[in-house]
Amino acid sequence: MVVFPFFLDQGLYANPLSRATLSLRPALRRSCSATLPIGGRIKTAKETPHHANKKNIFSFFAALLILASTSSCSRQKAGYPEKNAPEKDTFTIQTWLSQGLTEPSVKEIEMEESLPQDAFPLAGTVSHHLLAGRYIDGWFKALAKAREVETFFILSPSHYGLSTQEWSLCECSWNAGKYGLVHTDAATERDLSKSLGVEYDKNAFRIEHGFSTLMPYIAKYFPNAKVCAVALNGEPPLKQNLAQALTEALAPHFTKEKSKKNFLLISTDFSHHGNKEETLNKDSSSRKFFNAPSANGWFFCVCDNRQGMYAMANIFCKEAGENFGGQKKCSVLYHTNSFELSGEGGDDITSYFFTFMY
Repeated sequence: MVVFPFFLDQGLYANPLSRATLSLRPALRRSCSATLPIGGRIKTAKETPHHANKKNIFSFFAALLILASTSSCSRQKAGYPEKNAPEKDTFTIQTWLSQGLTEPSVKEIEMEESLPQDAFPLAGTVSHHLLAGRYIDGWFKALAKAREVETFFILSPSHYGLSTQEWSLCECSWNAGKYGLVHTDAATERDLSKSLGVEYDKNAFRIEHGFSTLMPYIAKYFPNAKVCAVALNGEPPLKQNLAQALTEALAPHFTKEKSKKNFLLISTDFSHHGNKEETLNKDSSSRKFFNAPSANGWFFCVCDNRQGMYAMANIFCKEAGENFGGQKKCSVLYHTNSFELSGEGGDDITSYFFTFMY
């Protein structure tokens, strides 16, 4: 197992590759005999909430370790259980907590709107930047107070171009440090793999902070919960046929009865790379969906997980159907941004909405 440290000089906000990453997608699609040249092109990633760190040497070697740690370039042949049984927790992914890091100290902001006492949350949005860790913790704490969860269905952007299919799934564990391991719900993951027609794609998960940032909080507040993780392309333009296929694969797990044990978690950050005025304008658009959730309202959301927003809106906001017909309500627990929290990067702001749909 290879450990990918969260290098301190590159920030605590995401993953060591959030500052600069190798363009690995073409390399992963080539033959296993192909090697990545030392002079491989390095590009600035869009994930960071601040200016890209010019010293990206650590990211370069971390990216090389991805290739070195992979015994083959083929995808895990685990999509269909009746043909090839998937590997059982064959590797464990490190998280910021297992690597000895702590949440950064940030400005305290007030809760915007608490979840009503009688509300039963069905889904929600939460940031995957550790910069907002204090509020990720508050979101999970509020959820744990409202209900129990057996399986978190987590939809996250695939940030680093490591996915080799439209959707990446895998059976693995995450090391949540003192809180123990968070395991994949193996049966559900296999079912989704079959429904989506994809094989397991474990390399997309090795350094994906869209999942690893959240796992210590899941282990802390829901110690017995498992996860069903799906990495996807969340950036615009949205391919509606793919978003609809994902929605149809997820919907059977969110009937009224199954939603008593399952929760749909959209791992997402909202406005990126703007100044204060641009961020405000984009967040005003996103707010339209949260103020009045509807099946078509996903379009207002300016975020890095539009496919996830489409799925959430179309599963829970249908005007009719077996799931939850009629208008849904939404509670915005926190709304903030990287500049407000840190006081840095005023011309490169990432914004965060912590919400519950009920």
